[in-house]
Amino acid sequence: MARTQDFKSAFDIIGPKMIGPSSSHTAGAVKIGNALREVLQHEPENLEVHYYESFAATHQGHGTDLAIVGGALGFTTFDERIPESTKIAEKDGIKVDIIEESGHSLGEHPNCALLKADAGDRHVEVNGISIGGGTIKIKSIHVNGLCILMNHGLPILVIDGDSDIASINHLINDLIDKDVDINEEIKTIHKDGCLLALHLNKDMKSDLLEQMRDKYSNLNFSYVH
Repeated sequence: MARTQDFKSAFDIIGPKMIGPSSSHTAGAVKIGNALREVLQHEPENLEVHYYESFAATHQGHGTDLAIVGGALGFTTFDERIPESTKIAEKDGIKVDIIEESGHSLGEHPNCALLKADAGDRHVEVNGISIGGGTIKIKSIHVNGLCILMNHGLPILVIDGDSDIASINHLINDLIDKDVDINEEIKTIHKDGCLLALHLNKDMKSDLLEQMRDKYSNLNFSYVH
C-alpha cells in the first residue's frame, strides 16, 4: 500500500484528468511512459514493455498498453490521441513489444512496468510503479549501461554524460546555490561517464533548467515531473 507521504496532496489521491478507466493502469502508466521519453530525450526507435503482476494480468482490458505507448510518445494523461497511440507508433515505424512477465514484480508492487527503448546511440531503461491516483514512483533508471536504483516519486532531475566526481559535486552545489530543493542524490560515476538522479522536494523552474543545460553542455539533463 502506498504511504500518505508518497502523495503531494488530496488531488493526487483523487487522480488527474485522464483518458481511460483507471488512474493506476492509465494515468500512472502514461507517466511511466513519459519518464522513459524524458530520459531518452528523443522519440523511441523501438519500445519494449515488460509487465509484472497486475499490469501483466489486466493491461489489455485496462488500456495500459495505450497509456504506456502514449506516454513514450510524449502524450499527457489527457491527450485525446492516447486511444490511438499504438497505431500512431506503428505508423511512425516504432516497433513495440509487450511482454507479460511471470513471478514477483521487479518493482515490488503489482502495478509495475519495465520499459526499454533506443534512440540513436542512446539506450534507456526505466522501471516504474503506479501507486494510485495517477502517482508513480521510479525504481530504477539505466542509461547506456549505467544504472541507479531508487524508490522515489516525482519530480526527479536526471543527469548523465561524461563527467567525474569533482565536476558532479560542483554541479550539485551550483543547483543548491540556485535554490533547487534537493531531497536526495543517487549517483553512479564510472570512468566512462556518470548517471545522477536528484529527487527534488519541489518543482524546478523551466528557465533555470535551460540555464543549467547551457552551462553544462557536456551533460544531458532530463526533468521527470
